[in-house]
Amino acid sequence: MCCGQYKDWGEWRLASEYIPQVAQGLRNLGYDVVRTQRSDAGGTTPSYSAKAANAVGADLALEFHFNSAGAKARGGMVMHWGKSAPGKQFAKLLAQGITGLIGVPLFGDGTLAVPTPDNRGTEAFRKSRMPFFMLEPCFAGSNEADCQLFTQALLSGAWEQKLPRIIDRSIKKVYG
Repeated sequence: MCCGQYKDWGEWRLASEYIPQVAQGLRNLGYDVVRTQRSDAGGTTPSYSAKAANAVGADLALEFHFNSAGAKARGGMVMHWGKSAPGKQFAKLLAQGITGLIGVPLFGDGTLAVPTPDNRGTEAFRKSRMPFFMLEPCFAGSNEADCQLFTQALLSGAWEQKLPRIIDRSIKKVYG
């Protein structure tokens, strides 16, 4: 899936290794962070992500992914509920911050409004009771350049040190 040190790592392993550091960084900024997995709610599909976030009474949900597509696909984006203007604004700020942190381009304008007919994550957005976002920081799963830049961000500590502040600034700017 990924390159270099992360060769053959899947999305789950990357998330399980590095998302706890981001969660701790958010706790250090004063957030009450509860990490959930789809399996916490009894399943593996995106709708179970919403169910898990709903069960803990989350105010905001961030689900991390690592894009994979053809080798020419590059960049990062954040998916948001298409009917929410604040959601789009938050997604755009977050996408700009994350792609700037990693050094990859924005994929399109950095946002993708859900629901889309071909997006299997639609049910997570529909069933959540809070603003729900899917973060696709880069195409680490299929693009060597994105993967190298992502690896550098991980190894340098920038991911765990700066990402919580990017999330914090985006939350404060949009949601107060």
